[in-house]
Amino acid sequence: MRYKGILFDLDGTLLDTNKLIIESFQHTFKVHYNREVDLDVVRAYFGRPLRAALEYLGPDKIDELTRTYREFNAANHDRLTGIFPGVAETIKSLYEQDIRLAVVTSKMQARARKGLELFDLEKYFCTIVGCDNCQKHKPDPEPVQRALNELGLIGEDCLMIGDSPFDLASAKAVGVKTAAVRWTEVPWNFLMEENPDYILDNIKDLLAICEI
Repeated sequence: MRYKGILFDLDGTLLDTNKLIIESFQHTFKVHYNREVDLDVVRAYFGRPLRAALEYLGPDKIDELTRTYREFNAANHDRLTGIFPGVAETIKSLYEQDIRLAVVTSKMQARARKGLELFDLEKYFCTIVGCDNCQKHKPDPEPVQRALNELGLIGEDCLMIGDSPFDLASAKAVGVKTAAVRWTEVPWNFLMEENPDYILDNIKDLLAICEI
């Protein structure tokens, strides 16, 4: 077997939360500034912790913006969260082949767990590393290194799947191979700048990469 462990980003990689994220930003900036938010700027921050985007978009009201965003996001989470085609079947197949699975996300661990539980996926993952579990965040290597430690594996035994350049950079820094997903909302050239080892047109492509 080529890889003993696979690490996944969550939003935009396994779960389709693009609509949830965008509507949360739109609601927040309508409430506090009565204006539309620049969605291209929002997409550029996909893969980074929420506060990083809010510090750029509304530095004068970070705490208020964060609170409003999270309240709307939590209230509408289940309604606006989807799952990408083939994810459930692929995760189950990888798990059944004794590949150790982890989620490494820039959202808080409890919120990540809620998303996985919505589609009965949480049971397949050995660990979930959220932004509240680390001092530094992607693209810093700390989140991926923490996942490796909790899996009991080293970088060369693992593959990281992500929809943003931050996912890929974090993994490469600790010797983890990387795969970029074609269904990303992030401009494709940003991901290509990180020279991923694989490109996934569909999540099921992972099964061939892992020789299942």
